[in-house]
Amino acid sequence: MTIKTKKIKHKKLIFISLILIMIFIVISIMEMIIEPMGYYRPDYEKTDIIPILEKTELSEDDYKELFYQTGLGKTAVDEILSDKISGKNTMLNFQENFFRSNNILCESIGIITSQESLVNEENKPIYGFDLATYKNGYVLITKATHSLGWRHGHAAIVTDAENMETLEAVILGSNTMLQNINKWRVYPSFMMLKIKDASDEDLDEIAKFAKENLNDIPYGLTVGLTSKKNPEPENISSTQCSHLVWYPFMQHDFNIDSDGSWLVTPKDIANSDLFEIVQVYGVNPKDIWP
Repeated sequence: MTIKTKKIKHKKLIFISLILIMIFIVISIMEMIIEPMGYYRPDYEKTDIIPILEKTELSEDDYKELFYQTGLGKTAVDEILSDKISGKNTMLNFQENFFRSNNILCESIGIITSQESLVNEENKPIYGFDLATYKNGYVLITKATHSLGWRHGHAAIVTDAENMETLEAVILGSNTMLQNINKWRVYPSFMMLKIKDASDEDLDEIAKFAKENLNDIPYGLTVGLTSKKNPEPENISSTQCSHLVWYPFMQHDFNIDSDGSWLVTPKDIANSDLFEIVQVYGVNPKDIWP
């Protein structure tokens, strides 16, 4: 090998190293920029909601105020206030949690993926909020996960509410699996959604379909790009978290992908007009995922 050839290879090595360093720096900067976007604490005043809670009938403005103060949508509010004994105190507890300041820890959960959690002073995960009443077929979304500067979030579907069970595609390299819903109480951002125009029976069927067809199959990062987004159920070979949620609804004529692109994301699902909000936490009620 000549001296000239060695110099050329040395320059190429330096150039490649500089490119890799630049990529690393850019990704690191992007990660720092998106870090505060995963959690929202109300920047408006905490108000006295007791006068509203003592009403016999609530107006739309009342429901809106309670949503901004507790993160609870109309369905959840009505469910809680139907308990005449403890309903008011339950609502006040939701308000207290909604306005509380939290400690948040970001940790790596994969080669390129990080996730934020609510933690105590010893950096141990804690439950930050209570869950509103949920049913089969309800959808759960968080902004807490991000990869390479992209806050893609995570999604799940409730498949057995009685047993606190969700179905999720957790991470690349693992098959889809059943999880306990309480894990969602550790996320600093949370959304619970339900289809507006579906009966409990419809939601039961959607949840059943998800569990029977999408449990224990490989995580597919490129579903929709290298494979069909909407294959026949018997031809599903892989899925990812938001596709796992979208697919059962699509099979029952509910297209919850708000932008209709080849890739469905948690953000697409969160912004679907087909849903009503049951509960949010650590999310801006004015715009849950802009």
